[in-house]
Amino acid sequence: MADTPVAAQGARDAVGEEPAAGLPVKLVLLCCLGAFVAFLDSTIVNVAFPNIARTFSASDLPTLSWVLNGYNVVIAALLMPAGRAADRLGCRRSFAVGLTTFTVASAVCGIAGSAAVLIGARLVQAVGAAILVPTSLALLIPMFPVARRLVAITIWGAAAALAAGIGPGLGGLLAEHWTWRAVFLVNIPIGIVAVWATRYLTEQRERSGPTPDILGAVLLGASLGLLALGLVKGPDWKWASAATIGCLAGGVLLAVAVAVRSARHPAPVVSLDLLRSRNAVGGNIGSMLFSVTFYVVILNNILFLTSHWHWSLLTAGLATTPPPIATALVARPASRLAERFGDRLVVVAGCLIYIGGTLLLSWGGGKGPDFVAHWLPGAAVMGVGAGLVWPVLGGVALAGVEPSRLATASAANAAFRQLGAVLGTALTVSILTSSATDALGGARDTWYLAICFAVAVAALVAVTVRRSTPQAL
Repeated sequence: MADTPVAAQGARDAVGEEPAAGLPVKLVLLCCLGAFVAFLDSTIVNVAFPNIARTFSASDLPTLSWVLNGYNVVIAALLMPAGRAADRLGCRRSFAVGLTTFTVASAVCGIAGSAAVLIGARLVQAVGAAILVPTSLALLIPMFPVARRLVAITIWGAAAALAAGIGPGLGGLLAEHWTWRAVFLVNIPIGIVAVWATRYLTEQRERSGPTPDILGAVLLGASLGLLALGLVKGPDWKWASAATIGCLAGGVLLAVAVAVRSARHPAPVVSLDLLRSRNAVGGNIGSMLFSVTFYVVILNNILFLTSHWHWSLLTAGLATTPPPIATALVARPASRLAERFGDRLVVVAGCLIYIGGTLLLSWGGGKGPDFVAHWLPGAAVMGVGAGLVWPVLGGVALAGVEPSRLATASAANAAFRQLGAVLGTALTVSILTSSATDALGGARDTWYLAICFAVAVAALVAVTVRRSTPQAL
């Protein structure tokens, strides 16, 4: 796959086109709903997490963190195999199964009487989400002509971004004025209607092809689980203990095993062939590293606002909404800036802006709880920076990919983002557990960690991403 400026520009031109006339809008919305609910539950639960911790106060923070991280681990491990399996069993059928699994598990999460039941149901919910993400995209793409299939991915990605944007505010509203259980129960009516509507979708199936690498998925899940366990329990077990070192070393060794299997398996858990070009490495690995930053900040901000500034869940949820709103507003101008000045320059500039916003948050966090003066400036600047980084990294990861592999490449990019989510959440819990008696100090350490990963993204992109040919606006 050639990552040429022409290919990258052609991809952007396709994104800018309008959908074909007569497009079944209701079916497009149904497919996007699959991505919406899956990604909504990766952010909406973060806001309710303080109330969940109070309900299950007998469990410590590292244990309860699996309510968040277990979801991300399972999705990261199953995204690619679920997509491969759906190709053989039928995407419409698999989409319905994913919706049903997700909805039933959401109901169990909503009525869970113990932390163990909640975590277990959350893992099952993630299985449903892992099926929904690739199948929703696979069902959506054929609705568009071949030349406009990046439009489908753009629409699908917008649904995921919208979910991330409204998740904190909606989660705060439900948890504050009803109960944290409502963040799960809200999925039930949506899921029932969506399952009923799947009858109108056209089945998509490949009757032949290699069997998905289930063992690879198990190994990847175990690798991420061990890494997360070592990171979140490190402060309790001590970093030099045999248990901590064993978990971290085991996670790394299993990750190596996954890479070896993925290089040889015909239907791997991670498509390593999508990392053969410098641009693909920058786009996908950059997405993973920036996802670490993103999830570090999401969880840290919620816990800081509720524990140090003592804001309500609703207020904290609304306070974390400006960054995703700013990201959405900047996303389209970002692609135009990339066309003129090149992907590399825009991503590096976005990282620097994001770092500036994080420093503003760290400064404002040490002041009094004032949203306008001490919180909004940093949050808004961070959102602008993320808006420059996310869409351009996604475009870089997909540039040069032939139309027949767009769904696979997009699912692979989503998998890399989920890997970052696992690491980001685990690192945040580890730092905050170590600083349990100093909320401000722990929050600042976590913001500084986010800055380090943003620097890493800028450095990686500067080295790997080729500057596309400037275009006139």
